[in-house]
Amino acid sequence: MMKLQKLALAVMVSAVFTGTAVAKDVDLYKSENWQQTFPEQYKTWAETEQSTPANGELDDLLAANPNLVSAWAGYGFAKDYNRARGHHYALTDIIKTLRVGHPVVGHDGKVVGEAMAASCWSCKTPDVARMYDEVGEAKFSDNAWSTWGHEMSNTIGCADCHELGKAETRLSRPYTDRAMTSIGKDFSKQGATMQASQTCAQCHVEYYFDGTDSKKVKYPMDYWVPGVETDYKKFVNYTGTDGLYVGFAAEAQLAYFDQRGFKDWTNAVSGAPMIKAQHPEFENMLDRTEHAMDDHLEFGCTTCHMPKATNAKGAEFSNHKVTFEADKLPADCQSCHEAGDFKEILDERKAEITKLRFDANGTDPRLTEVHFKAQAIWAANGIKGLEAGQTIPQAKGNYEAALKAKTPLAGEMNSLLTKVRNAQWFWDSATASHGIHAHNPTEAVRLLEKSNSILDAALTEANALLAKYAADYKYDATKYDTKAKVQPLVGLDLEAMQASKEIFLDKRVKKEWPAELK
Repeated sequence: MMKLQKLALAVMVSAVFTGTAVAKDVDLYKSENWQQTFPEQYKTWAETEQSTPANGELDDLLAANPNLVSAWAGYGFAKDYNRARGHHYALTDIIKTLRVGHPVVGHDGKVVGEAMAASCWSCKTPDVARMYDEVGEAKFSDNAWSTWGHEMSNTIGCADCHELGKAETRLSRPYTDRAMTSIGKDFSKQGATMQASQTCAQCHVEYYFDGTDSKKVKYPMDYWVPGVETDYKKFVNYTGTDGLYVGFAAEAQLAYFDQRGFKDWTNAVSGAPMIKAQHPEFENMLDRTEHAMDDHLEFGCTTCHMPKATNAKGAEFSNHKVTFEADKLPADCQSCHEAGDFKEILDERKAEITKLRFDANGTDPRLTEVHFKAQAIWAANGIKGLEAGQTIPQAKGNYEAALKAKTPLAGEMNSLLTKVRNAQWFWDSATASHGIHAHNPTEAVRLLEKSNSILDAALTEANALLAKYAADYKYDATKYDTKAKVQPLVGLDLEAMQASKEIFLDKRVKKEWPAELK
């Protein structure tokens, strides 16, 4: 495999990149090599290092909200989920997270402890684009995550969004280009603002890989009509009148997944067939439907997160720190939005979302409740789960087999767990979207209210089944109110995972991989 330091890109970088002849082995997947030509952009890109907690400790969202552990039981996010940091840390964080496992090479040469697919690198490094060019998208994708670790050395940077050595934007990920074309937003036909937003949508978007088509990354966008409320039930021949598929991106994506019978995993507590939302910021932005100005929908990701700045010589450039600072918004934004007002506005929006999530009848605690109530229903019928000492794979297998059985219980549980799947999907579509309180608070409220409505029905069913099969069962929320309590209940040993991770970092990453952990 060609090593990074041996990349030969002379033709592409000779005159365009520096204006003079350069050495033949300039690695333009390394952002430091853009510094001479784009000094201000590089300087502000390097400032993404500042977007991290000042105390050096990662912000553990599982500890802050233990409901996440049960919602994602049996899936990698139940192991480890931290608040996103600046692009500077993308490569470090994907390597160090417990979610990707702790793959080491055994004495027989086989890798053990592998957890994720190669496509998990897709949003973390421009080296993915390089590898697509070198070995092909299919060959790269149809492998395990650690297969390509020795090729990954650069964090998110210039080559992700720009033609090599040039200012022009590009889609370096072919799957994004395919998805944009599917919704009539071909990259080549868009204006500069939308093209810039589409480069962001190479990562800040809902995606999945289902094992078909060489496990390539896919976006569930086929049915989505951006910014238009649509009933997508025709795609799944749904005859219900409850509005399940009426809405925007989240409903379109649910229809997409349901039409294919797709699930990311089986919840190890309840047995529900689940979908994990990623971070659909691009969809949230395009689905904005209300604002005082008709032309406000023309703004894009870079308007707020990469505003124009002026250097000491008076030259204009885009700030590549990729954060939000109200006082740096464009002047035409500040004519209506005073920078000092933003904190109050955003705090009010967060408070409304927090209420929908964490009040007594909020989504988050009730998701935990319905998952564990489903477990109790299974247990009362002799279907063994984690509470009976089963491993995660055993519990999942027992539930999956029971759901396929042609029994009255299977019919009852399929009805209940479909509601759990749907409620959690709408909840996750809102809560996994970074900054939705700023990007599209109306959509966040709509999705959480929809999730809560479905949870009403799910808990009514669960309580009826408990009355039928386990009349003495009492749900005790205090059993699930800390990460330390819930992780063992979902089959996880945090200390053992952390110890195995350290061995992986010492034995493979620090010895064999080029990535610098920061």
